[in-house]
Amino acid sequence: MPTDIIAPFLEWLSALPAARMLAASPFAQGAAVTLHLFGAMLLVGALVPMNLRLLGFWKAAALGDVRRVLSPVAFAGLIIAVLSGLALLSQRPFAIVAVPAFQAKMALIALAGVNALALRLVPAWRLLDQVDSRGTISRFRTAGLISLVCWFGVLALARWPGLF
Repeated sequence: MPTDIIAPFLEWLSALPAARMLAASPFAQGAAVTLHLFGAMLLVGALVPMNLRLLGFWKAAALGDVRRVLSPVAFAGLIIAVLSGLALLSQRPFAIVAVPAFQAKMALIALAGVNALALRLVPAWRLLDQVDSRGTISRFRTAGLISLVCWFGVLALARWPGLF
């Protein structure tokens, strides 16, 4: 990963008061790790049933209803995971960004994000609340599969030695 492009951001991140607090306090670092895991749990915990529904499981549950319940949970988990992840990254940003597992994790998160945004551009996705959404279409199945693979990879890479 070309760190020269993001070096100003990494320098800014490492200069934040939160970075010094985390470095000085094992309790704060443990709290940040716990928050990061909690955010990941909310995010992936909401996305797995949503993606399985996109793949065609639980057809008795309307996709619009599943989306309405699980999307806000996934979004809250994403916000918690991103903020706590940035706090953890602030401790050793240049070292962590240089780890290939971190680079792969960020690539998978980016792919999952593009996949989620692309799904929201599908007209059928925007019409879920107006139709009987008990079925699924091939674009939904593809999005669900891509998302499951990406998030499984992110979780697998998250415990890579040397990250946090």
